[in-house]
Amino acid sequence: MDDLLKKFDGLLDEEAARMLAFPTLPKICEAEGSVGLYARILSLGKIKKVGKSFVRNAIIGDETGCCVLALWGENAKMELKEGCIIKIVNGYVKNGYYGKEINVGERGEIRRVRKKISIGECKNFFSIKGKLVKKMPTEVYLNGEHERFFKKIQVDGHIITLIDEKVKDVKDVEIGNEIEIKWAYSKNGKIYVDDLGKIMKK
Repeated sequence: MDDLLKKFDGLLDEEAARMLAFPTLPKICEAEGSVGLYARILSLGKIKKVGKSFVRNAIIGDETGCCVLALWGENAKMELKEGCIIKIVNGYVKNGYYGKEINVGERGEIRRVRKKISIGECKNFFSIKGKLVKKMPTEVYLNGEHERFFKKIQVDGHIITLIDEKVKDVKDVEIGNEIEIKWAYSKNGKIYVDDLGKIMKK
């Protein structure tokens, strides 16, 4: 925005410069089809290899809520951090595993920007706080050439399934410890935590 103020040499005030720098774009709740929007990264998953390409999931949010962002190819390798503000260019919306999902492939782009974004209610994901009551044995399943790991834990009255790397997060947590789980989600009446979730000992 400072560059615009200098470029127009006093012809723009700060509000007009802000409108040029950050044109009005749809909000997450309005996003459909091909879309561009601003959002804050709330949780960032790991880069995964899928066939010959790469994918990285994130949870993004704005004033209207949150959804999952799926970055593909070179976009998956972009240096991003939780809390940073991004502009999505030429993404496309579909109904994914977590609900509304914005995908950014080879025709799309992610840019880091300086902008303030408040976060509204996130209905797709939720947090759980409570006492770790029980840890069940880890289960291993073959998914093609890869193994998948699942471990059920009980936190107060909730049975929660941890997936893959999240299994490690309770290895050193003792029964009776208070924990907080962020970015859990519900599927078919069951609660899951995958690499977008966080498990913290209180």
